[in-house]
Amino acid sequence: MTLAQDMAIRKTPASTAGERRPQSSRDRDRFVGFAFAAADLLIETDSMGTILFSAGARCRLTKGDVGGLVGTNILDVVAPSDRKYVHVLFDRIQEKARIKPARVIFQAIDGQKFPALLGGCRLDSCPGSLFLTVLLTAGPRSGSGVAPAGELMDAHGFSNILEERIVNARERGLDHGLTLLLVEGLQSMVEALPEGAAEEIKEGIDAYLRGISADGDSAGQLSGDRYGIVHAADIDGREVQGHIAQIIQAAGGALPGGIRSWTVDMTDDTLGAADAARALVYTVQAFASAQGGDFTISSLEDGANRMMSDAVERIGRLRATIEKKDFFVVYQPIIDLETQAVHHLEALTRVEGMSSPADFITFAEDVGLIYDFDLLLTQTVLDTLKIYRKEPKLPDVAINLSAKTLMSPIFLKQFQTVVEPYGDLYKKLLIEVTETVVVADIAKLNEVLQKLRSVGYRICLDDVGAGSTSFQSLYGIQADYAKIDGKFVRGAVQNPRDMAMLRSMTDVCRQLGLTLIGEQVEEAVHAQLLADLDVPLAQGFLFSRPSRDFAYFAKDWSKVRSGGKVVWKS
Repeated sequence: MTLAQDMAIRKTPASTAGERRPQSSRDRDRFVGFAFAAADLLIETDSMGTILFSAGARCRLTKGDVGGLVGTNILDVVAPSDRKYVHVLFDRIQEKARIKPARVIFQAIDGQKFPALLGGCRLDSCPGSLFLTVLLTAGPRSGSGVAPAGELMDAHGFSNILEERIVNARERGLDHGLTLLLVEGLQSMVEALPEGAAEEIKEGIDAYLRGISADGDSAGQLSGDRYGIVHAADIDGREVQGHIAQIIQAAGGALPGGIRSWTVDMTDDTLGAADAARALVYTVQAFASAQGGDFTISSLEDGANRMMSDAVERIGRLRATIEKKDFFVVYQPIIDLETQAVHHLEALTRVEGMSSPADFITFAEDVGLIYDFDLLLTQTVLDTLKIYRKEPKLPDVAINLSAKTLMSPIFLKQFQTVVEPYGDLYKKLLIEVTETVVVADIAKLNEVLQKLRSVGYRICLDDVGAGSTSFQSLYGIQADYAKIDGKFVRGAVQNPRDMAMLRSMTDVCRQLGLTLIGEQVEEAVHAQLLADLDVPLAQGFLFSRPSRDFAYFAKDWSKVRSGGKVVWKS
């Protein structure tokens, strides 16, 4: 019996008062009631998509009664960009008997497009019919990074939605999988094909991967030949490979390489949900950027899972370091070259057993734990300043905050919560912005920094000249200080090109009203070079190595000269 027949039965005259209806009628009514409770519109189609029955809200799909959709095709009310994708969903209903609601873009009668969730099933008792539900939504989920209609997300968008999906799956007990797909040589093949065939392959792959992804919006193209898909546990990697091969073959393409897939274990409960999601995101980003190695056709099949296991272990250690405060802070002075007095200190992080602090910070940024660490560092430095607050010449201290931390939407509130208990001591802090990650929105970063400056914080840009982003920052961010990358300071002594770059940077910074600091000053000649260029401040081993002894710097230093070198003592 079709849904249309079922509804017709349901509309027969009600039983007389006190007369009990047959159980089969109650079951049918219950079924229809549940269906309407879960959806705004119920649709029955044949296997080709022709609508046989519709009931519920108009959903902006027709001018008159929703029954007017009968006889049209479901694809007529789907946005053109999603029609191939809906074909895939229909195929999956036929194959799997049921699909969970997936995000589809519909086209209203007035031409406007809107998102809705399309679910469906088939019943063995009703051969030839598909039963669909349409649930209106408010649009893309917050922070989900949904791609333009009909397209897959890029690597950044997929990483964002992956973390959200994994956390939700853990919390709701859903059995989801993550598959990484390498279609080796896809980009070069597509570029060599005629435009129509190339478009057919791209649209076909995009539609298929969206169709098998969780909620219909959990697939991304990570690079030219690499994809990531979050999906239900019943998806098999070999099945995915076969479908992609069919799409390429049907369009007349010949893939020069092979197709490989790796299903990454998402059930490891070694970490909490949020940190497990971070490990997955880190693995996906490594897969997207890898040049050969673990993710080539000839590699070991467990390459992705080995990287995932390594990420889980490293995140576990990093989380323990943060929670146990298993790190310490060293301080290095920044010197006024004219007066040879300490201008301020920089707080630097050291972790026991880790040779490179830079690797620690970079990994913390990569996996999204730098935010927690930066706030903890701020608190640690303020605790130290509080101990020595009665020193008459208590130095100011620069703390390094990642641009990624500063861009967090909740940073300002959390930072204020950390700083508030220390009263006026916050005035002793300088904020040094580190950019080990590319800042996509300089204007947004500047907005945050100006709010900090408005309440008295001074801002320093780190490693100016180290990359193109730093030059963009010079023009896009209003700051108080700028640190010149030490390689230019050291190189300018013997290399005319480095000298030209150094002169250029100092001129630009000076015109922008920035006070300059030269880094990695290791010899007297470096200090003299900076003085000749009117760079007022310097930092490096010539003056002092980083030290855990804050008390040493908190005292009133005196200075003596020996053999032309500056020597400091407390």
